[in-house]
Amino acid sequence: MMTRKEFLEEVMKMANLKDLKQADDAARAVISLTKLIIGPKLSKKIAKISPPDLREGWESIKPAFPKKPIKIITGPGGEDADVRKIAPYVQKYLGVDVLIENIMGFWGKTAFEKFQTMEPDGYTLISYTFPRSIVIENMSQANFRTKDFTPIFAWSAGEQLLVVPPDTYKTFDEFLRDAKIKTMTGAIPVRGGNSHLAGLLLADGLGIHVNWMPYEGSASSLAALARRDVDFTISLANALPSWIKAGKIRVLAMLAERRGPLDPSFQNIPTLKELGYDIDYVMVRHVVEAPPNTPAHIVRILEDAFNKAANEPAYVEWARKNSFFVDPLNAQELSKEVAEVYPKIEKFKEILKK
Repeated sequence: MMTRKEFLEEVMKMANLKDLKQADDAARAVISLTKLIIGPKLSKKIAKISPPDLREGWESIKPAFPKKPIKIITGPGGEDADVRKIAPYVQKYLGVDVLIENIMGFWGKTAFEKFQTMEPDGYTLISYTFPRSIVIENMSQANFRTKDFTPIFAWSAGEQLLVVPPDTYKTFDEFLRDAKIKTMTGAIPVRGGNSHLAGLLLADGLGIHVNWMPYEGSASSLAALARRDVDFTISLANALPSWIKAGKIRVLAMLAERRGPLDPSFQNIPTLKELGYDIDYVMVRHVVEAPPNTPAHIVRILEDAFNKAANEPAYVEWARKNSFFVDPLNAQELSKEVAEVYPKIEKFKEILKK
Protein backbone atom coordinates (compact mmCIF):
# COMPACT_ATOMS: atom_id res chain seq x y z
CA MET A 1 0.00 0.00 0.00
CA MET A 2 1.14 3.54 -0.73
CA THR A 3 2.41 5.56 2.20
CA ARG A 4 1.72 9.27 2.67
CA LYS A 5 5.27 10.13 1.61
CA GLU A 6 4.96 8.04 -1.55
CA PHE A 7 1.64 9.72 -2.30
CA LEU A 8 3.20 13.19 -1.98
CA GLU A 9 6.14 12.17 -4.16
CA GLU A 10 3.69 11.16 -6.89
CA VAL A 11 1.86 14.48 -6.53
CA MET A 12 5.19 16.33 -6.79
CA LYS A 13 6.12 14.51 -10.00
CA MET A 14 2.70 14.78 -11.65
CA ALA A 15 2.32 18.49 -10.86
CA ASN A 16 5.98 19.29 -11.58
CA LEU A 17 6.49 20.76 -8.10
CA LYS A 18 9.91 21.46 -6.63
CA ASP A 19 9.60 19.75 -3.21
CA LEU A 20 7.37 17.72 -0.88
CA LYS A 21 6.15 20.83 0.94
CA GLN A 22 4.65 22.20 -2.26
CA ALA A 23 3.15 18.77 -2.92
CA ASP A 24 1.68 18.68 0.61
CA ASP A 25 0.19 22.18 0.19
CA ALA A 26 -1.33 21.22 -3.15
CA ALA A 27 -2.72 17.94 -1.81
CA ARG A 28 -4.23 19.68 1.20
CA ALA A 29 -5.94 22.28 -0.98
CA VAL A 30 -7.43 19.63 -3.28
CA ILE A 31 -8.53 17.37 -0.41
CA SER A 32 -10.05 20.33 1.46
CA LEU A 33 -12.14 21.23 -1.58
CA THR A 34 -13.01 17.57 -2.20
CA LYS A 35 -14.24 17.18 1.38
CA LEU A 36 -16.44 20.23 0.95
CA ILE A 37 -18.01 18.81 -2.21
CA ILE A 38 -18.53 15.18 -1.12
CA GLY A 39 -19.75 15.94 2.41
CA PRO A 40 -18.88 14.44 5.80
CA LYS A 41 -20.46 11.00 5.33
CA LEU A 42 -18.49 10.06 2.23
CA SER A 43 -15.37 11.68 3.70
CA LYS A 44 -15.58 9.31 6.68
CA LYS A 45 -15.97 6.32 4.37
CA ILE A 46 -12.84 7.30 2.44
CA ALA A 47 -10.89 7.70 5.67
CA LYS A 48 -12.05 4.29 6.84
CA ILE A 49 -10.76 2.43 3.77
CA SER A 50 -7.48 4.39 3.50
CA PRO A 51 -4.13 3.00 4.76
CA PRO A 52 -3.32 4.27 8.28
CA ASP A 53 -0.68 6.75 7.12
CA LEU A 54 -2.94 8.29 4.46
CA ARG A 55 -5.95 8.17 6.79
CA GLU A 56 -4.12 10.32 9.33
CA GLY A 57 -3.35 12.92 6.69
CA TRP A 58 -6.91 12.83 5.29
CA GLU A 59 -8.49 13.30 8.72
CA SER A 60 -6.19 16.19 9.60
CA ILE A 61 -7.46 18.29 6.69
CA LYS A 62 -10.60 20.35 7.22
CA PRO A 63 -13.11 21.02 4.43
CA ALA A 64 -12.74 24.29 2.51
CA PHE A 65 -15.86 25.56 4.30
CA PRO A 66 -16.15 27.12 6.81
CA LYS A 67 -12.95 29.12 7.19
CA LYS A 68 -14.28 32.10 9.15
CA PRO A 69 -17.09 32.90 11.65
CA ILE A 70 -20.69 32.36 10.59
CA LYS A 71 -23.33 34.97 11.44
CA ILE A 72 -26.96 34.07 12.15
CA ILE A 73 -29.41 36.97 12.09
CA THR A 74 -32.58 36.63 14.10
CA GLY A 75 -35.22 38.63 15.96
CA PRO A 76 -36.46 38.98 19.53
CA GLY A 77 -38.48 36.29 21.25
CA GLY A 78 -38.33 32.53 21.51
CA GLU A 79 -36.22 32.02 18.39
CA ASP A 80 -33.49 34.29 19.80
CA ALA A 81 -33.18 32.29 23.03
CA ASP A 82 -33.33 29.00 21.13
CA VAL A 83 -30.72 29.83 18.49
CA ARG A 84 -28.38 31.22 21.17
CA LYS A 85 -28.72 27.95 23.08
CA ILE A 86 -28.00 25.70 20.11
CA ALA A 87 -25.27 27.91 18.61
CA PRO A 88 -22.39 26.68 20.84
CA TYR A 89 -23.09 23.09 19.77
CA VAL A 90 -23.25 24.10 16.09
CA GLN A 91 -19.94 25.89 16.62
CA LYS A 92 -18.48 22.71 18.11
CA TYR A 93 -19.18 20.75 14.93
CA LEU A 94 -18.29 23.48 12.43
CA GLY A 95 -15.01 24.40 14.11
CA VAL A 96 -15.56 28.17 13.71
CA ASP A 97 -17.36 30.81 15.78
CA VAL A 98 -21.11 31.13 15.31
CA LEU A 99 -22.25 34.69 16.00
CA ILE A 100 -25.85 35.72 16.70
CA GLU A 101 -27.06 39.15 15.55
CA ASN A 102 -30.43 40.31 16.86
CA ILE A 103 -31.69 43.06 14.56
CA MET A 104 -34.32 45.71 15.18
CA GLY A 105 -37.49 45.50 13.13
CA PHE A 106 -36.86 41.83 12.36
CA TRP A 107 -40.54 40.94 12.16
CA GLY A 108 -41.20 43.35 9.34
CA LYS A 109 -40.43 42.51 5.74
CA THR A 110 -37.21 44.57 5.53
CA ALA A 111 -34.95 41.96 7.18
CA PHE A 112 -36.19 39.22 4.84
CA GLU A 113 -35.88 41.47 1.78
CA LYS A 114 -32.25 42.25 2.62
CA PHE A 115 -31.53 38.57 3.26
CA GLN A 116 -32.91 37.70 -0.19
CA THR A 117 -29.98 39.52 -1.83
CA MET A 118 -27.14 38.43 0.45
CA GLU A 119 -24.12 36.52 -0.80
CA PRO A 120 -24.88 32.75 -0.93
CA ASP A 121 -21.56 31.74 0.62
CA GLY A 122 -22.87 30.12 3.80
CA TYR A 123 -21.45 32.77 6.11
CA THR A 124 -24.71 34.66 6.73
CA LEU A 125 -27.80 32.70 7.76
CA ILE A 126 -31.24 33.63 9.07
CA SER A 127 -33.16 31.95 11.89
CA TYR A 128 -36.79 32.64 12.66
CA THR A 129 -40.06 31.06 13.76
CA PHE A 130 -41.58 29.44 10.70
CA PRO A 131 -44.00 30.12 8.99
CA ARG A 132 -43.88 33.79 10.00
CA SER A 133 -42.01 34.80 6.82
CA ILE A 134 -44.75 33.37 4.57
CA VAL A 135 -47.39 35.21 6.59
CA ILE A 136 -45.45 38.48 6.07
CA GLU A 137 -45.41 37.83 2.31
CA ASN A 138 -49.20 37.67 2.35
CA MET A 139 -49.80 40.78 4.48
CA SER A 140 -48.49 43.32 1.97
CA GLN A 141 -46.32 43.72 -1.11
CA ALA A 142 -42.97 42.07 -0.29
CA ASN A 143 -39.77 41.80 -2.32
CA PHE A 144 -38.79 38.36 -1.07
CA ARG A 145 -40.07 34.80 -1.28
CA THR A 146 -39.49 32.29 1.46
CA LYS A 147 -39.51 29.52 -1.15
CA ASP A 148 -36.43 31.18 -2.73
CA PHE A 149 -34.38 30.89 0.47
CA THR A 150 -32.13 27.84 0.80
CA PRO A 151 -33.41 25.57 3.60
CA ILE A 152 -30.75 24.28 5.99
CA PHE A 153 -32.48 22.74 8.99
CA ALA A 154 -35.44 22.92 11.39
CA TRP A 155 -34.68 21.65 14.86
CA SER A 156 -37.29 22.57 17.46
CA ALA A 157 -41.06 22.95 17.40
CA GLY A 158 -43.62 24.54 19.67
CA GLU A 159 -47.20 23.61 20.44
CA GLN A 160 -50.10 26.03 19.85
CA LEU A 161 -52.97 25.66 22.31
CA LEU A 162 -56.55 26.86 22.67
CA VAL A 163 -56.85 28.71 25.98
CA VAL A 164 -59.90 30.13 27.82
CA PRO A 165 -60.60 31.79 31.18
CA PRO A 166 -60.74 29.21 34.01
CA ASP A 167 -64.45 29.63 34.79
CA THR A 168 -66.09 29.65 31.35
CA TYR A 169 -65.61 26.38 29.46
CA LYS A 170 -64.41 23.13 30.99
CA THR A 171 -64.13 21.18 27.74
CA PHE A 172 -63.55 21.85 24.06
CA ASP A 173 -67.06 20.62 23.20
CA GLU A 174 -68.58 23.23 25.54
CA PHE A 175 -66.51 25.91 23.85
CA LEU A 176 -67.55 24.73 20.38
CA ARG A 177 -71.26 24.63 21.25
CA ASP A 178 -71.10 28.31 22.19
CA ALA A 179 -68.91 29.20 19.20
CA LYS A 180 -71.47 27.71 16.80
CA ILE A 181 -74.19 30.11 17.95
CA LYS A 182 -72.31 33.38 18.50
CA THR A 183 -69.30 35.34 17.25
CA MET A 184 -66.39 34.72 19.58
CA THR A 185 -63.74 37.26 20.52
CA GLY A 186 -60.23 35.88 20.22
CA ALA A 187 -57.03 37.46 21.52
CA ILE A 188 -53.86 37.16 19.46
CA PRO A 189 -50.36 38.22 20.55
CA VAL A 190 -49.82 40.11 17.28
CA ARG A 191 -51.70 40.55 14.02
CA GLY A 192 -50.19 38.29 11.39
CA GLY A 193 -48.26 36.23 13.92
CA ASN A 194 -48.12 32.46 14.03
CA SER A 195 -50.87 32.32 16.67
CA HIS A 196 -53.08 34.46 14.44
CA LEU A 197 -52.53 32.01 11.58
CA ALA A 198 -53.33 29.05 13.87
CA GLY A 199 -56.52 30.81 14.94
CA LEU A 200 -57.58 31.47 11.34
CA LEU A 201 -57.03 27.82 10.43
CA LEU A 202 -58.97 26.73 13.54
CA ALA A 203 -61.94 29.02 12.88
CA ASP A 204 -62.05 28.01 9.22
CA GLY A 205 -61.91 24.31 10.05
CA LEU A 206 -64.61 24.53 12.72
CA GLY A 207 -66.84 26.88 10.74
CA ILE A 208 -67.01 29.50 13.49
CA HIS A 209 -66.89 33.30 13.41
CA VAL A 210 -64.25 35.16 15.39
CA ASN A 211 -63.53 38.82 16.01
CA TRP A 212 -59.73 38.89 16.40
CA MET A 213 -58.20 41.34 18.89
CA PRO A 214 -54.42 41.88 18.49
CA TYR A 215 -52.32 42.71 21.56
CA GLU A 216 -48.66 43.51 22.18
CA GLY A 217 -47.31 40.03 22.76
CA SER A 218 -48.34 36.86 24.59
CA ALA A 219 -48.31 38.39 28.07
CA SER A 220 -50.79 41.10 27.03
CA SER A 221 -53.14 38.70 25.26
CA LEU A 222 -53.10 36.29 28.22
CA ALA A 223 -53.75 39.15 30.65
CA ALA A 224 -56.77 40.17 28.55
CA LEU A 225 -57.99 36.57 28.70
CA ALA A 226 -57.55 36.41 32.48
CA ARG A 227 -59.63 39.62 32.77
CA ARG A 228 -62.27 38.00 30.52
CA ASP A 229 -61.96 40.80 27.98
CA VAL A 230 -61.98 38.05 25.33
CA ASP A 231 -63.46 34.56 25.00
CA PHE A 232 -60.26 32.71 24.13
CA THR A 233 -56.73 33.01 22.83
CA ILE A 234 -54.26 30.90 20.87
CA SER A 235 -50.87 30.66 22.52
CA LEU A 236 -47.59 28.81 22.31
CA ALA A 237 -47.01 26.40 25.18
CA ASN A 238 -43.91 28.13 26.52
CA ALA A 239 -45.94 31.23 27.48
CA LEU A 240 -48.46 29.33 29.62
CA PRO A 241 -47.00 27.46 32.66
CA SER A 242 -47.01 30.40 35.11
CA TRP A 243 -50.58 31.35 34.14
CA ILE A 244 -51.74 27.76 34.60
CA LYS A 245 -50.09 27.49 38.03
CA ALA A 246 -51.76 30.76 39.08
CA GLY A 247 -55.17 29.36 38.06
CA LYS A 248 -55.82 32.26 35.68
CA ILE A 249 -56.40 30.24 32.50
CA ARG A 250 -57.62 26.86 31.30
CA VAL A 251 -56.14 24.99 28.34
CA LEU A 252 -58.76 23.12 26.30
CA ALA A 253 -56.86 21.56 23.40
CA MET A 254 -53.63 21.26 21.46
CA LEU A 255 -53.99 22.27 17.83
CA ALA A 256 -51.27 20.03 16.38
CA GLU A 257 -52.09 16.48 15.30
CA ARG A 258 -49.41 15.00 17.55
CA ARG A 259 -47.94 16.05 20.84
CA GLY A 260 -44.31 16.51 21.75
CA PRO A 261 -42.62 15.76 25.12
CA LEU A 262 -43.70 19.02 26.75
CA ASP A 263 -44.04 20.41 30.26
CA PRO A 264 -46.09 18.15 32.61
CA SER A 265 -48.71 20.92 32.68
CA PHE A 266 -49.87 19.77 29.24
CA GLN A 267 -49.72 15.98 29.56
CA ASN A 268 -53.48 15.59 29.92
CA ILE A 269 -54.48 18.13 27.29
CA PRO A 270 -56.10 16.40 24.27
CA THR A 271 -55.19 17.21 20.68
CA LEU A 272 -57.98 18.23 18.30
CA LYS A 273 -57.29 15.01 16.41
CA GLU A 274 -57.91 12.99 19.58
CA LEU A 275 -61.17 14.88 20.05
CA GLY A 276 -62.29 13.89 16.56
CA TYR A 277 -61.57 17.11 14.64
CA ASP A 278 -59.38 17.09 11.53
CA ILE A 279 -58.27 20.72 11.32
CA ASP A 280 -55.52 22.13 9.10
CA TYR A 281 -52.48 23.13 11.13
CA VAL A 282 -49.03 24.54 10.43
CA MET A 283 -46.32 23.42 12.83
CA VAL A 284 -44.45 26.28 14.45
CA ARG A 285 -40.74 25.64 14.00
CA HIS A 286 -37.43 27.31 14.62
CA VAL A 287 -35.58 27.11 11.33
CA VAL A 288 -32.30 28.22 9.83
CA GLU A 289 -31.95 29.13 6.15
CA ALA A 290 -29.30 30.46 3.79
CA PRO A 291 -29.70 33.03 0.98
CA PRO A 292 -31.06 31.87 -2.39
CA ASN A 293 -28.77 29.69 -4.52
CA THR A 294 -26.43 28.60 -1.72
CA PRO A 295 -24.43 25.61 -3.10
CA ALA A 296 -25.50 22.14 -2.03
CA HIS A 297 -22.06 21.21 -0.66
CA ILE A 298 -22.23 24.15 1.78
CA VAL A 299 -25.78 23.22 2.77
CA ARG A 300 -24.66 19.66 3.60
CA ILE A 301 -22.00 20.87 6.04
CA LEU A 302 -24.34 23.31 7.81
CA GLU A 303 -27.16 20.75 7.89
CA ASP A 304 -24.90 18.11 9.41
CA ALA A 305 -23.68 20.51 12.13
CA PHE A 306 -27.21 21.58 13.11
CA ASN A 307 -28.41 17.98 13.11
CA LYS A 308 -25.65 16.93 15.52
CA ALA A 309 -26.20 20.00 17.70
CA ALA A 310 -29.95 19.31 17.99
CA ASN A 311 -29.20 15.87 19.40
CA GLU A 312 -26.86 17.10 22.12
CA PRO A 313 -28.42 15.86 25.42
CA ALA A 314 -27.92 19.21 27.17
CA TYR A 315 -29.74 21.05 24.39
CA VAL A 316 -32.59 18.50 24.27
CA GLU A 317 -33.10 18.89 28.03
CA TRP A 318 -33.09 22.69 27.80
CA ALA A 319 -35.67 22.57 25.01
CA ARG A 320 -37.94 20.31 27.07
CA LYS A 321 -37.76 22.61 30.09
CA ASN A 322 -38.68 25.57 27.91
CA SER A 323 -41.68 23.85 26.28
CA PHE A 324 -40.02 23.27 22.92
CA PHE A 325 -39.44 19.79 21.59
CA VAL A 326 -36.81 18.55 19.18
CA ASP A 327 -38.47 17.63 15.90
CA PRO A 328 -35.75 17.85 13.23
CA LEU A 329 -36.30 18.37 9.53
CA ASN A 330 -33.35 18.14 7.17
CA ALA A 331 -32.95 20.54 4.25
CA GLN A 332 -35.03 18.45 1.86
CA GLU A 333 -37.82 17.89 4.40
CA LEU A 334 -37.92 21.57 5.30
CA SER A 335 -38.12 22.53 1.63
CA LYS A 336 -41.09 20.18 1.22
CA GLU A 337 -42.85 21.66 4.25
CA VAL A 338 -42.34 25.21 2.97
CA ALA A 339 -44.00 24.28 -0.32
CA GLU A 340 -46.93 22.59 1.47
CA VAL A 341 -47.57 25.56 3.77
CA TYR A 342 -47.85 28.23 1.05
CA PRO A 343 -51.43 27.42 -0.08
CA LYS A 344 -52.62 27.10 3.53
CA ILE A 345 -51.55 30.69 4.23
CA GLU A 346 -52.42 32.20 0.84
CA LYS A 347 -56.01 31.16 1.55
CA PHE A 348 -56.17 33.93 4.18
CA LYS A 349 -54.33 36.61 2.18
CA GLU A 350 -57.20 39.11 2.13
CA ILE A 351 -57.85 38.71 5.85
CA LEU A 352 -54.16 39.17 6.67
CA LYS A 353 -54.01 42.38 4.64
CA LYS A 354 -56.74 44.07 6.71
